[in-house]
Amino acid sequence: MLGLMLLAGCGGGGAAPTAPGTPAGPSTPTTPTTDVRALPFAYPTSANAWSTIAPAALGWDTVALASALEWAGTQQSTAVIIAWRGRIVAERYWRGWTADKDSIIASAGKSVLATVVGRLQTEGRLTLDAPVSQYLGAGWSRSPSTEPRITVRHLLQMTSGLNDSLETVASPGGRFYYNNPAYYQLFEVVTRVTGQDINTATRTRLFSPIGMASTWRFNVDTGEPGFILSCTARDMVRFGLLVLSRGRWSGTPVVDSSWVAQMWRQGPPDNGAYGLLWWLNGSDGVRLPGPYLLPTQPGMLVPSAPRDLVAALGKGDKKIYVVPSLDLVVVRHGAEADVAGGNPLAVSAFDEQFWQRLRVAIRY
Repeated sequence: MLGLMLLAGCGGGGAAPTAPGTPAGPSTPTTPTTDVRALPFAYPTSANAWSTIAPAALGWDTVALASALEWAGTQQSTAVIIAWRGRIVAERYWRGWTADKDSIIASAGKSVLATVVGRLQTEGRLTLDAPVSQYLGAGWSRSPSTEPRITVRHLLQMTSGLNDSLETVASPGGRFYYNNPAYYQLFEVVTRVTGQDINTATRTRLFSPIGMASTWRFNVDTGEPGFILSCTARDMVRFGLLVLSRGRWSGTPVVDSSWVAQMWRQGPPDNGAYGLLWWLNGSDGVRLPGPYLLPTQPGMLVPSAPRDLVAALGKGDKKIYVVPSLDLVVVRHGAEADVAGGNPLAVSAFDEQFWQRLRVAIRY
């Protein structure tokens, strides 16, 4: 097994890229503050200038944390980072990955696009409850009877009432269905209302202000007019830190805080585990991606995680977990976990098994 990086202090030192398969992190840690409750949020000032803090300074069980990350490494993970108030607590890479390597994060990018849509609403470029046809024109779907009533909000909630062929199967707003072809229409909405390509529109409003180097790539796997985001693990943490900070970056508003709250509020009437392209953990019922009439399952999304956990989840176990009550961002990059159970589109058995281990380590 490769050695685990459990950071020994907190500081603002830069981290040089490391050799493949080795831990990576800031190179100049300093002694942690005695009372961590007094520490403000920390924001990286460059790609490698991340503050750190030792898990012991947070009162965590370092042996249990090492065990949790070692287990994650056996599950096809390429990267796991845990950050508290923007300070890296632990960072681990496997299978030739380094801090500078990026790859697609699949549907975890949906939550990123939702954040961009919120910025455009604040700019007055679109309205959530306006018909999608107002921005795309008539005929964007194959549902002339319901298309005029399908709003931008319905696309964000996955409640368009359309199937994968964009044909009517239900009234808009009534039932959750994890519909990628309908979701992809949001990319065209963004480009139409900004007059910019998706990377320019996103970079100027989100990526550049927080230092993300991520890039949208055309989703050639489906041929639909949509995109998929490619990120490093640290860029995933940057995005998680932005929303954990309620849309502010080092004191500067990037996204309105009310939009962050709205994204994390239940959207579909039959799925308490979904907001606006975000997965929510506080509900007692979950509808997962799958057939249109898939029933709601009882219980929380990730029972061992804190109830206020929200998550950007992607196919192949791409994970951005945000836990406001613990000031935590936890990310996982890699291929589908061995325990996942069949290429899930969002939540999998990995989530619960990882948080069972993190719960012991973090002691919440």
